[in-house]
Amino acid sequence: MSKNFSLLLALRYLNPIRTHVSVITLISLAGVSIGVMVLIVVLSVMDGFEDMVKSRVLGRSPHIVSDRVINWETDNPEQEWRDHVAEIKKTDKVVNAYPLVEDFVLLDYGGNIMNARMQGIDSLNEETMLKFAKSVKEGNGDPNMGAGYEATISSILAKTYGIQVGDKIELISNRNLKLLKPLIDQKDFTPLSEQKKEQLRGIQLSMQLKMKPFQGKLAMLNPEVQTLKTRLVEWQGLEIRTAEKKLLQEVINLLGSDDYEDDPNGNNFYPTDRLEEIIAKIEEIKTLNVYKSDSDSISEVALPKDVVIAAIYTTDPYAPGPDLYVPISVAQELAGAGDSSQVSRIAITLEDAYKAQKVLDGDLKDIVSGSWQGSTWMEQHKEQFSLISSQKSMMTIALSFIILIAVFSIGAVMFTITYQKKKEIGVMIALGATPGQITLVFTLQGLIVGIFGALIGWGLSLLVLFNLDTIQDTIAAWGFNPFSKSFFGVDSLPYIINTWEVTCVCFGAFVLCTLAALGPAWLASRTDAAKSLRNM
Repeated sequence: MSKNFSLLLALRYLNPIRTHVSVITLISLAGVSIGVMVLIVVLSVMDGFEDMVKSRVLGRSPHIVSDRVINWETDNPEQEWRDHVAEIKKTDKVVNAYPLVEDFVLLDYGGNIMNARMQGIDSLNEETMLKFAKSVKEGNGDPNMGAGYEATISSILAKTYGIQVGDKIELISNRNLKLLKPLIDQKDFTPLSEQKKEQLRGIQLSMQLKMKPFQGKLAMLNPEVQTLKTRLVEWQGLEIRTAEKKLLQEVINLLGSDDYEDDPNGNNFYPTDRLEEIIAKIEEIKTLNVYKSDSDSISEVALPKDVVIAAIYTTDPYAPGPDLYVPISVAQELAGAGDSSQVSRIAITLEDAYKAQKVLDGDLKDIVSGSWQGSTWMEQHKEQFSLISSQKSMMTIALSFIILIAVFSIGAVMFTITYQKKKEIGVMIALGATPGQITLVFTLQGLIVGIFGALIGWGLSLLVLFNLDTIQDTIAAWGFNPFSKSFFGVDSLPYIINTWEVTCVCFGAFVLCTLAALGPAWLASRTDAAKSLRNM
């Protein structure tokens, strides 16, 4: 029996007009096609969403961030970070490098108080502003935020609270809460001058008696110095104000000396004016106006900033950016950076964002090192991209069951066909057909279903993808819209047809259908011809 005859026989068994079993085979073919179509469509749309999120993230996020991880080593930190920026810009693959200031602030709009993530933007950096302007959807497309207290807010924040271009908002530094909390906690504390009035006076008298002139210096026995320092440290643990703790620490520092180790009598030696300094500092503790010190601390609090909304930029839950952008000078004031000398983050953009890790490990290895530590945009948004990848994997697994159900149906149909065709199989064996030829006849049925199911599914997926907008609008017209354009921030569902994924889905469907038919075909080839013919 030739291979052509085996193919003709397989096609004859698949004829849907002949039996109800063949009709079930046709239904299985439809199941495979639909499964392939749905899986390809979903994978393509998920790839489109992932690409959209990455493009939006890259549209407003630096490709690499260099963070200062240790304290400044010079008296001029501004010059140090500017030198760092200059070194980075010399790298061939770097397009731009600029200072980055980020913090959380309290935003007050019409009495509504909300926590917002703020980012300072260097409005004098042309490359940064050109890139930023592309994401602005409403208002000044190229906001000159360096001219005054202006800000650009995210579309999500604007929609949530009804903020529009031209509205005024008030920004309150998050640092204020950190400064005010100790003041609030200390407002009922009894001043140290009242708690230890007699002891403070006693320390002054004791110092005058025990710190004596000796060989052009002042000397005091080390055990007495240590006893006094221990007492002052214990007082620091009392419920006293921060200003009082600071003055106590200054007294402790004035008492510091290691000279007693070189003196046989165990004396600590000090400059001749040290006694006056210590007595004056203790007098300052006694006369400290704690209420004035609280007032001075409040004066260090950053004042609220009235900011005008200059523009609204596009963002969405899948690629959230800062809630608002402000000029870097305003961000420094609110974040407590003080001035440009306190910038501790440098943003870097590259020619190819997808080579960020390679550039960081190669070209920038010796520059972003030591006191500076680099991280790529992929590391910074790792959880976000992992979520998309997990969603894609879960949907792939779930939708693959459509194909598996169709495959099981094909297996069940093939078992039924081989049972019904026992007599015909017996005749073929009696006429000299080999087990391999019998197996081929029935395996070809699954193979044909797999090929046509994959091809039809591929064709249907293209039809669906090329008409996504029409399908979405039709579904929305029925009152059900699972892909709201306002939620995702896109006019149409994005999709990318990945040739490798399409090939894997189609080939996988083909292989599964072939394997589903192989088992029943193998059993059919083991049929006893004598028994089959005896029942004719």
